[in-house]
Amino acid sequence: MISIRIIPLIFTSLFLSWLHSGAVSAGTTDYTCAITQAYQLKEIGALATSPEYEKGKSIPRQSFTISRETGAITGKSSDLDTALAKSTLVIHKGSDENSFIAVADFGLSKSGTHAYRVIKVEEYIKGSAKPFVAMRDLDVVTGTCK
Repeated sequence: MISIRIIPLIFTSLFLSWLHSGAVSAGTTDYTCAITQAYQLKEIGALATSPEYEKGKSIPRQSFTISRETGAITGKSSDLDTALAKSTLVIHKGSDENSFIAVADFGLSKSGTHAYRVIKVEEYIKGSAKPFVAMRDLDVVTGTCK
């Protein structure tokens, strides 16, 4: 039988455990990212700064959010947005030793090919700013996530 004096200790312990678990997981479900560079694959097999980026059509520092749970990318001004994707998948959730990796499948196109977007965030890098690289079609973008 449990002593009445122990019950407040049990409730206090449960409350503190619940409070601590909420504090640890707060803000860890999404990355907020900003694009700093955009590149395009050229015929000679080299990457060059994207013409849209050079002309100012693609706004530097475009921001977007990545769900660490689903891999979905959202951002009204971002070319990486996956709202129209058939599916998104987190390949690796990232850790102190590994990168976060997600893929979006946009399904079969009219030409018979699948369009994919892949993003890799270097979660293991020390500090709050984590470098990322993303690929869409023949374009590559880089930047940082927090």
